[in-house]
Amino acid sequence: MYEKLLELLIRFLEAEKLFEKEYKYKTENLFEEFSISELHCIDFIGENEFPNVTKMAEKMNITKGGVSKIIKKIINKNAIEPYSTSTNKKEIYYKLTPKGKEVFKLHKSIHKNWCEKNLEFFKKCDEKEIKFTVSFLEKYIEYLNK
Repeated sequence: MYEKLLELLIRFLEAEKLFEKEYKYKTENLFEEFSISELHCIDFIGENEFPNVTKMAEKMNITKGGVSKIIKKIINKNAIEPYSTSTNKKEIYYKLTPKGKEVFKLHKSIHKNWCEKNLEFFKKCDEKEIKFTVSFLEKYIEYLNK
């Protein structure tokens, strides 16, 4: 039974790779220059007030140094820009440029379409199946994060 579960997890990850290929195909013109990590940073900046390196590192579960490297790349691609407030000149925050806003909106649109597509399948599932799957995945993700 455990082998079957592992086999299904591998097949799930392979299916996820297909989604990623479809995602890249649909967005090749705009997103070909951005990595997934860069898109996640852009998304975080677009969603949050006063986004900084510390907050992004915590949310993305990577080091502040890693986030700083990603931020530099996104700044060089003219998608975000740094700023500080008049009350705290030391703290650096980031905001989206017009290009960054375009990337952010398209990224949100792709995610929305993906969710709607998958909801069709989930709505056909029994509520007990969904509850069990949610519980199982939460435990598994917690295990993987350790």
